[in-house]
Amino acid sequence: MRHLFHLTSALAVLAVVGCPTSNSTSSRHTQPSDQAVEPTAKPGRQINKDDLGFSSNTRNTASESLEELVSRTLEQNLSQRELSSSTHGAWQVLHGILAYGSDFDLQTPTGPQPALTYLLSGQGVDGFEAEQGDELGAQQRPGLRMAMQPSTKIGQGHRDQWLAVIAQSGLPLNTEIKSRTHTFTLEDWMRQTEFDVPRNLEREFSWSLIALTSYRNTNHRWMGRDGAQYSTESLLGSELDQSLPNSVCGGTHRLIGISMALNQRRLEEQPITGVWADADALVKAAIQLAKQNQNPDGSYSVAYLHRPGWTRDMGETLGSTGHVLEFLAIAAPAQTLSEPWVQRSVRRLCEILDQCSDVDLECGVLYHALHGLSEYQKRMLPPS
Repeated sequence: MRHLFHLTSALAVLAVVGCPTSNSTSSRHTQPSDQAVEPTAKPGRQINKDDLGFSSNTRNTASESLEELVSRTLEQNLSQRELSSSTHGAWQVLHGILAYGSDFDLQTPTGPQPALTYLLSGQGVDGFEAEQGDELGAQQRPGLRMAMQPSTKIGQGHRDQWLAVIAQSGLPLNTEIKSRTHTFTLEDWMRQTEFDVPRNLEREFSWSLIALTSYRNTNHRWMGRDGAQYSTESLLGSELDQSLPNSVCGGTHRLIGISMALNQRRLEEQPITGVWADADALVKAAIQLAKQNQNPDGSYSVAYLHRPGWTRDMGETLGSTGHVLEFLAIAAPAQTLSEPWVQRSVRRLCEILDQCSDVDLECGVLYHALHGLSEYQKRMLPPS
């Protein structure tokens, strides 16, 4: 097998702006990515890292069915937390869209608006900077390139991150995207993304794979700006060569990109051989490691998949449990998702979110957890 699945982890906690409850305020700030940030409490409410009990206003979730608990948790966090175009950047807003798609609203100077529509209409949110790219294709239309702003936690931090989020919302390729000077389409964005693959010096194709397998078939090939041929399969192979423990969020983003490519491959009824078989083996091994390193209370290890790990810090626990569940909800077979160990993690994640219901939470941690619950609900708890 081409990829060595490490069992040790260099765990990094990403620190960014919190996502406030509707009754609290938040100002934009950045902090070094190697420092942990405590959830910011509402006035009068403090989180004690050593206190694992539920707050007095937290309901007894044990009496709720899993379907009721997941549904309430998703609805509660959608209605009680809000972001503002004047306060928050695209990094926060796009994470909200990841979890809720077109249902996610943004507070704007003219009142609440669907965040996805607001972004694509060219109205101002810091960090969503559409740039004119190269003239591509038979019609020589200008491509769309999104500005990179790594480490700011305002703009795009990873190659093709914004495109991947929007692709998961289900918008068609003819969707228009306005900038200050041009009107582009998602197809223009896709063509520029493909052309710019040689610029991805970080060799971080997690988000590229998500976009590609949302809009192209898995046998898709194209030519990059360096004149070389690329394919979905070649990007998948590159991802398999990377170290998961040394990747952002314990490698869960890489695993999600790989899993979505595999899911599309199966939908197309294409053979799972070669690099696809390697990817399948990696995903299966990762699922087993999530189970093996799960904590007794149902949460997943704060070292993600790579070794056991537990903490009293609810922010860290929310981050690792949310990201691992997000991966499982996308990658694992339905039979696995129905097993008690996964159901226990879903319930524990809802309990933690309930315990933090009046706390400003870091947006990446919060919305990846909610996206995991949303994907689990779609697959396992569809509305009757």
